[in-house]
Amino acid sequence: MKPNISHFAAIFPAKDPESLANWYAEKLGFEITFKWGEPVDYIVTNREHKVSIHFSKSDNENLQPSMLYVFCEDVDAIHAEFVKNGVDKLSALEDQEYQMRDFDVVDPVGNRLTFGMGIGEES
Repeated sequence: MKPNISHFAAIFPAKDPESLANWYAEKLGFEITFKWGEPVDYIVTNREHKVSIHFSKSDNENLQPSMLYVFCEDVDAIHAEFVKNGVDKLSALEDQEYQMRDFDVVDPVGNRLTFGMGIGEES
């Protein structure tokens, strides 16, 4: 069967999508590729044409944080980049018993992104 899926996007609800997307651009190296609405209520960001995170305006007072795992080719380089960019809620880079080397980032509204790469024989 011919593959039919090309990519995916995570959609994070946000009270202020533009501010949050700007943080992802400044701190995590995402590019803002699309804005919609006046005022802006939907924004698309992308990193290296591999990871797409969209931010959608929500007035829900009880927004729950999201979680996302991003697989990397060189997680040490990504961690060093985020340290250089001044990401303040950044965990230490660690080798995990589940055969991944990874770290967590928590954005200003509580979403947690884990960046990692395989370290076992099968990676």
